Amino acid sequence: MPISLKELIDEIQIEKTVLIFGAGASVPSNAPSAPALIQAISDEFRIDSKGLSLREISGLAEHKRNRHDLIRCVRSKFKSIKPYGSILNLPLYAWKSIYSTNYDCLVEESYLRANRPLKAYSSNFDFSGDVEPGTTKLFKIHGTIDKDIADGNSSRMILTDLDYDSTEEFREILYDRLKSDITSGTSVLIVGQSLADEDLREIVQRTISINQKAMMAGRITLLLYERDENRAKLFELRGVRVVFGGLDDLFHALSQKANALSTPVLDTENPLDFVTNLRPVTIDVNDEIDPSRADVSSIFSGWPATYSDISRGFTFDRTVANEISQFFVDNTKLCAILLGASGVGKTSAARQALLQLRRQGFLAFEHKADHTLSSDNWLKLALRLKHKGQRGVLFIDEAHSRLFELNSLIDMLVLGDCQSLKFVIVSTRNHWGPRIKTPNMFVYGKEFYLSQLTQKEIDLLLAVVDSVPEMRALVEQGFGGFSPHERRRRLVERCEADMFVCLKNIFASEKFDDIILREYSSLSPESQEVYRWVSAMENSGIKVHRQLVMRILNIDANAINGTLSNLADIISEYDVNTREGIYGWRVRHYVIAGIIAKYKFYDIEKIIDLFEKVISHISPTFEIEIMTIRQLCNVESGISTIPDKTRQNTLLRRMMSIAPGERVPRHRLIRNLIDLGEFEKAESEIRIFEKDFGKDGSVARYRISLMIARASSANRLPIEDRIVILGEARELAVSAVARFESNKYVLSTYCELGVETFKLTGNHEVFDDAMATMKKAEGRLGDPEITKMLVRYQRRIAGQTPSEGLEVGLASSAMPEK
Repeated sequence: MPISLKELIDEIQIEKTVLIFGAGASVPSNAPSAPALIQAISDEFRIDSKGLSLREISGLAEHKRNRHDLIRCVRSKFKSIKPYGSILNLPLYAWKSIYSTNYDCLVEESYLRANRPLKAYSSNFDFSGDVEPGTTKLFKIHGTIDKDIADGNSSRMILTDLDYDSTEEFREILYDRLKSDITSGTSVLIVGQSLADEDLREIVQRTISINQKAMMAGRITLLLYERDENRAKLFELRGVRVVFGGLDDLFHALSQKANALSTPVLDTENPLDFVTNLRPVTIDVNDEIDPSRADVSSIFSGWPATYSDISRGFTFDRTVANEISQFFVDNTKLCAILLGASGVGKTSAARQALLQLRRQGFLAFEHKADHTLSSDNWLKLALRLKHKGQRGVLFIDEAHSRLFELNSLIDMLVLGDCQSLKFVIVSTRNHWGPRIKTPNMFVYGKEFYLSQLTQKEIDLLLAVVDSVPEMRALVEQGFGGFSPHERRRRLVERCEADMFVCLKNIFASEKFDDIILREYSSLSPESQEVYRWVSAMENSGIKVHRQLVMRILNIDANAINGTLSNLADIISEYDVNTREGIYGWRVRHYVIAGIIAKYKFYDIEKIIDLFEKVISHISPTFEIEIMTIRQLCNVESGISTIPDKTRQNTLLRRMMSIAPGERVPRHRLIRNLIDLGEFEKAESEIRIFEKDFGKDGSVARYRISLMIARASSANRLPIEDRIVILGEARELAVSAVARFESNKYVLSTYCELGVETFKLTGNHEVFDDAMATMKKAEGRLGDPEITKMLVRYQRRIAGQTPSEGLEVGLASSAMPEK
């Protein structure tokens, strides 16, 4: 029999509750019902509606007249509605996620009025990794009233049978997400008007099916606006509980429960209590310093040194950490940029710097690398620090992947004359150098470099080994017998490493690779399979997490604990987003991940198979998996390691199909097509890109590069035609440089055009203008990479000669005026 609303409220846990809205959620706000929409279409298009469903009469109306008139008719029924009553309280609760079959924007407007973050998904183009921390997600299964292809939008309202067919992939992705949301302990609350509602019955049926496949992990409850005992009994027989009541009843009961449990919020000196959205994605260093949690064996096995390990004395002091802390003595400085190769100890050195700054009175924080860096929230925190007269420092590891947000944040701090928040930024030089940085990063910052251990650091490392009993017990006995002089000599020979690599690779008597491979061979075949896949994915830049591993390797949820237990001290699991049930997996050290990947995925076909499986199992409703798409497109790793660009393009197109709103795969595809000489396809992709997103710096330079490639000698066009093409390219380049004046790659492409023009015509006017423009940018932007580009192009032009047999004067006159 139906349960009472009180029973539901007593047991509900909001953060573990998935809300699914049918028409019943919009009734109090006077949203039109399906019968009302059918009648409106019938009247407008003069179609007899008897016996027709909404999708049927919509299809007939569109065929009779056109799509635009159909959408206009439907929208007219939604013009006067606005959030009313209890739905305005929806944003007060941290729901696990929200799904809706409704077209209206009542949920979005409620969150906007409450100033609470919400991300709505109504088409594949909405899948993006750039979501603010603490954002609630709304999945609109049937599209949304304010977006349709009739307006030139990529989204569509799902009205007709053709709409259902065209959006099947999108809806399947949403149902896959619902499957991920229904985990052990999850509640699903479906709010509907009547069990006679066709859409509601469909969503209930789908939810039941998903829950059954998940071994009844979740508990499904129907909240029905209209009482229907007979139909309710049918659903109860299938394990679905029924509660009769409306949205007003639900939120009234929830507010009473919340008031009974609420406690006053204190105004503390910790700014994270003021900007609470940063809590889930930020490490507060004060909470991490606990000597009892220090674990030297963990460092020896390859896990990064924690703040507890450092404070306990289990690491040796890095010189660069002192340099960074001294750098911030000048209060006008904002960012210290620490660069170095993988495995030299950048993370540990940065954490040492944070602890030193903390002792100087700074509040110290670390951004969790698997999450979006929220520039708006960190700006709020910085302004709070300024208001309170406090100073803070934020450590951002793998900062190259968060550079857009970081650029924005630094610019806003400079604009607001706020120096209260400093940044310790860490990246590898190969990832950092090519990317575009704000000029303020160079004006108010400094780059620091970490490579080989200094003589002082070697002595400190030896002192740690001698003075820490736990460390001394772990060091190879063969090394322990050497004299201090001999120890130092051996360390000097092999000192390009962090604490872990030193301990394993220097102190041990056998080759480091052999140690790791022997450990691998001692595992069971099942554990080896997980170990090698996780290592290879991590080595390729993929954001590895539990759900992705389960999908790729077909591991049952009940076997996860056993899998991790068998790989204890080899693979660890950590929280990424507990609200969404996302838990990251990582190998204990990226050097180890690289070794396993090198030996176990040595063949290019195995690597391609890895990428294909990952792409096939990506769920773009999770930001961490959108980040994986971006990482797979990385120039330094990912699919770029595949020599055949045609096979790269196949994978890129698959990624574009999954998340068409992501720009990076499209950029890579256009560049590959130009390199392959497939100019017509590249031109087509550029047109489609500009239609979907408008113009951006990357595509602007690709269009210029395309014209340069068409004008190359390999294309065998007549010289006069090639000169005309380069002239058109110059016009594009001048326009692009004016529009994207801070994009060093647009400037570089202009210089490339100058070189090609000189080679063909002997005229260096274009090159001179491009170089002059880049030199101005060098002074304005302060990016050392621009200086390197200038030197490189000066050397290139010095080694060039014009094409043989071409009269320079004639060629010059053919060039358009500057």
